[in-house]
Amino acid sequence: MRRLILSAVFFALLALPRIASAQSGPYSYYPLSPCRVVDTRNANGTNGGPAFGTDATRNFQIRGFCGVPTTAKAVSLNVTVTQASQASWLAVWPSGTARPVVSMINFEPTDPALANGIIVGLSSATQDLSVYNNFGSVHVIIDVTGYFQ
Repeated sequence: MRRLILSAVFFALLALPRIASAQSGPYSYYPLSPCRVVDTRNANGTNGGPAFGTDATRNFQIRGFCGVPTTAKAVSLNVTVTQASQASWLAVWPSGTARPVVSMINFEPTDPALANGIIVGLSSATQDLSVYNNFGSVHVIIDVTGYFQ
């Protein structure tokens, strides 16, 4: 098990220069008081409902909400899932780019709510980020905790 973990860390470290070179920078981090930018439990709307279904992707605008300026290049988020109908996973990434091959949160229907903190770049497209749910239905809540520019 230790060998598997060390291998995963090794390959993740190898990927960092490639990931870092894709973004120009350096950027400064600006913390924000946590602020809800997406909640699919709310009425249907741009950053509200409905819940995600199977194989569903939705795009969300983050810049201009909760103190995130239009010049932000990336955001620090807390992503929460709740009321899942079956085991699944979410991916979050900049809109207009290829969906990543890794999940950012895995969950079961027995989880009352499960959260994970992430940092994600923002797209240069109209919508800032995309969220994908693999199986079943689930509500997604996204709180912004800071931004980079």
